Amino acid sequence: MTFWGADTAELVALARRFRDHDGQLTGTAEALQAAVVGVGWEGPDADDFRQLWERSRQQLSLTADHLGTAAEHLALQAAQQDAASDPEGRIGAGDYDGMLGGQFLDWSDLINTGERVGDLWRDRIEAGDPESLLGTRYTEQNPRWDPAGVDIDRSGIESSLVNQGSLGDCWYLAALMAVQQTDPGLLSEHISGAGEPPGSDGWEVRLFVDGEWQDVPVRPEDLGVNGTMDDGTGDPSWATIFEMAMINAHDGRPSAVSADTPAAGLEMLTGESAQESDSLGQPSFDEYRQAIDEGRPITVMTDPLMPIGPARDDLVAAHVYQVSGYDEESGEIILTNPHGPNGSTAYEVRIDPDDPAYATSIFMTGIGE
Repeated sequence: MTFWGADTAELVALARRFRDHDGQLTGTAEALQAAVVGVGWEGPDADDFRQLWERSRQQLSLTADHLGTAAEHLALQAAQQDAASDPEGRIGAGDYDGMLGGQFLDWSDLINTGERVGDLWRDRIEAGDPESLLGTRYTEQNPRWDPAGVDIDRSGIESSLVNQGSLGDCWYLAALMAVQQTDPGLLSEHISGAGEPPGSDGWEVRLFVDGEWQDVPVRPEDLGVNGTMDDGTGDPSWATIFEMAMINAHDGRPSAVSADTPAAGLEMLTGESAQESDSLGQPSFDEYRQAIDEGRPITVMTDPLMPIGPARDDLVAAHVYQVSGYDEESGEIILTNPHGPNGSTAYEVRIDPDDPAYATSIFMTGIGE
C-alpha cells in the first residue's frame, strides 16, 4: 500500500535542528559583532573591514531568519497532518516545542502560521506601486472620484454587490457578504466618515482584532485599484473600506490578509465567537436551514490545503463562499461567490450537504451568532 504523508515526530525533530542552528548562527553573529565593535582599530583599513563585516553580518542574520522560517514550516507541516487526523482538528502547541505558538492550535492558527512563512519574501500590502497586490492608488488613477460619495448608510450597504479584487481575502469578503445579508445595520454602525462632508477625509471602521474592538482609520489614498469594488459601478464601496480597514489593522502583513478560516472573518466583523466545523463534522441540511432561518451569518470554505478527493467543477478551490440561502425542495444550500456576478467563476452554486460527496468539496463551515 502506498504511504502518503510523513512521520510527524521526525518532522518536528528536523524542525528542532533547524531552529537550533538558527539560534547558533544568531549567537555567532552577535558574538562577532561585539568583538568587532570592541576592538581598538582606527583608520581607512579599519573602516573597510567594518563595512565588509557589516555586509557579512547582514547575510548571517538573513540566513538565520531563513533557518527559523524553515523550522516553522516543518513544524507547520507536522501540525497540519496531525490536525487532519484529529477528530476536532485541534492539537496541542506543546507538541511542536513552541515553534507555532499558542496553548492549542486550530485551523485558523495553522493557516495563519503557513502564511507567515512567506512574509519574509513578500512586500507589505499597500497601494501606490503598480506591481503591488493593491496596485496604484485609486485616487491617482481616478482624480475626479469623490470619496464622500461612498454610501455607508444601511440602505447603501444592503443594495451593493461585492466584487473581489486581486487579494486572496475571500475569507473576509464572504463574511462581509454574510453579515451584509443578516445584519447590515451592524456594518453601518461600524463605519463612519471623517471630514466635511463625511468621507472626504476618509473613514473609521470598527473591527474585532486580537480579542478587542479597534477603531481603524482608512484614508482615501489607502485604496488601490486592485481592491474589492462595487460590482455595479466598479468604484470603491463600503466593502472596499472595510477591506482596507482589515489590511490596516494588520499593518499590511500578507499573512494576515491572504488566508484564514470562515469563522475568523465572521468573528472580526461581529465580535462574537463563530461555530466552526471541518470535513469530519459538517452541518446537515437541516442544521444549515435552521441557522439561516435564525438569521445567522454563514460561510464555507473549499479545500484550503490540498484537494481531498474529486471536487465539483463549479467550485473554486481553496475559496470561501457565503451561504446565502437554501432550497427546501432539493435539499441544497445556496453558495454565493465573492468574485461577483460578473466574475469569471460561477456566482451561485447549489450543493447538497447530505450528499456523501459534500465532504470532498466543502472542507469547513463557519456559523456566526
